[in-house]
Amino acid sequence: MEKTHILVVEDDDDARMMYTIMLTSWGYEITEASLGGDGIKKARQRKPDLILLDVMMPDMDGYQVCQELRSDPQFHTVPIIFLTALDATDDRIKGYTLGGDDFLTKGQTDYKELGARIEAALQRTHRIQPSAVKSEKRGTIVGLLSLRGGVGVTTVALNLARQAAIQGAQHVIVVDLAFPVGSVGLWSGITGPRHSVELLSRQAAEIMLPLVENFSVQNVHGFHIIPGPATLTDLGRIRLESVERLLNVLREAGYFVILDLGRATLPLLWQTPAQCDWVAVVTSAEATARMLASVALNTLPKYGVNQQALLLIFNDATGRKPTDISLGLPRSPDVFIPYTKNIEQLPEPSPMAQFWTMVSEPAPEVP
Repeated sequence: MEKTHILVVEDDDDARMMYTIMLTSWGYEITEASLGGDGIKKARQRKPDLILLDVMMPDMDGYQVCQELRSDPQFHTVPIIFLTALDATDDRIKGYTLGGDDFLTKGQTDYKELGARIEAALQRTHRIQPSAVKSEKRGTIVGLLSLRGGVGVTTVALNLARQAAIQGAQHVIVVDLAFPVGSVGLWSGITGPRHSVELLSRQAAEIMLPLVENFSVQNVHGFHIIPGPATLTDLGRIRLESVERLLNVLREAGYFVILDLGRATLPLLWQTPAQCDWVAVVTSAEATARMLASVALNTLPKYGVNQQALLLIFNDATGRKPTDISLGLPRSPDVFIPYTKNIEQLPEPSPMAQFWTMVSEPAPEVP
C-alpha cells in the first residue's frame, strides 16, 4: 500500500529534522522544504496528502504559501496544518480564513496531539472523497429573491436553512449569490478568499463536489454556507456555465440548496431562477416592495420559472403589520412570517416549518 505523503515546509533545520524523524517513524513518507517558495514548487512537483506549514519564513510566510496553493484547484482539498510560534487569536483567524485546516502552536503541542491532528485532518479528507458519488435521491434547489432591497431575503434564507436542519434534512447549504457584496457571509462573520465569486470564476469542468465542499463553511446550526464576497469584486469573472454546473453538482449529490439571490437584478442571475425547483419572492409591508413583488411574480414565468412552483413570502421585516397583507399583491402570500429576532420565537404552527414543508416536497410539474 502506498504511504501517505506529507510535505513539511519549515525553515528551521532542527525543527524540520525533528518533524521528519517523527513522521517517518509513524509510517508517513516525507518531503522537506526549507522555504515557502520551495514548498510551493515541491507541492506542485508531487502533490502531497497533507502539508505541515510553518508561518514565519524569510522568503514568503506560510499565509502567502497557503493562499497561493489554495488558488490552485488541485490543492483545494489538501489539508494544511499551520505550525507556528504565534499564538494570538487574530493569527489563528487569519490562518483559517486563508484556507488552513488546523493551527498548532510550537512548544505547546504534544507529539501525540500532533499525530492525532494529522490523522483527523486526513480522515476529514477521506470522508469528503466518497461524497463525490452521486446520491440516490436528487436534491432540491430553492431560490429566494426580491426586487426590493431590505425585505429580509437573507434572513429568510438562513432561517429556512436552520428549519431544514431542525427537521433533520441532510446536506443543507446556503449559497450566497446576492451580488455585488454577499449578505450571508457578512451576517455570519465569514470573510476570506473562498467565496462564491471565486468558485464561479473557475472553469465549469473544475466544479466538482470536493471543490464545492472546500468552499463551504459549516454553520453552528448544522447547515453549510458558501458566502459571497465581503468586498466589491469583479463579477465579470463569473462563468454562467459554472453557475449551472454548481447547481447540477449539488442537486445530483442530494443537497437541499437555498440560493440567496438578493435583488437578482444582475443579468448574470436572470436565468438562475429557471434552474430552481422552487422560487420564492419575498416582500414586506412597504408599498414599493409589494409593487415590485407583483412585477417579479408576473415576469419570472416569462424567464422560464415554473409558475406552479413560484411562491410568495410575506416577511414582516420591521414589525409594521399591515391591515391586509394581500393589499397591492396579485395574490395572497403562501407564507406570512411575523416579525421576530429569533426563529424559535415564531408562533406555532411555525411559518418557517410551513415554508419548509412546501419546498421539501417535489415541485409541481410544468403543465
